[in-house]
Amino acid sequence: MTKGVEASTELEVTEYVENDRVRIGGAVWDTVFTVSPAAGRTELTMTMDARALKWPAKLTLPVVMRMIRKAVISGVDAVKAFCERPAPADPS
Repeated sequence: MTKGVEASTELEVTEYVENDRVRIGGAVWDTVFTVSPAAGRTELTMTMDARALKWPAKLTLPVVMRMIRKAVISGVDAVKAFCERPAPADPS
């Protein structure tokens, strides 16, 4: 939820290669997540391509992409913080 506005989107997984990548989208909206080893860690790379088909969307696409970029960075930062938090102490 952003600024009190809730939205949902259905996405189609168009390609899945286990332990390598997931592609979501298709002809208009294409996002690829790729994982690779990097200095003893795992690096996640996201590449997104969006193509507007009609002129009103072509006019607004740059603004929409900036909003999406901010939302994706915020979401990835939240996942990163969750994954990097210290493990809870063992009570036993």
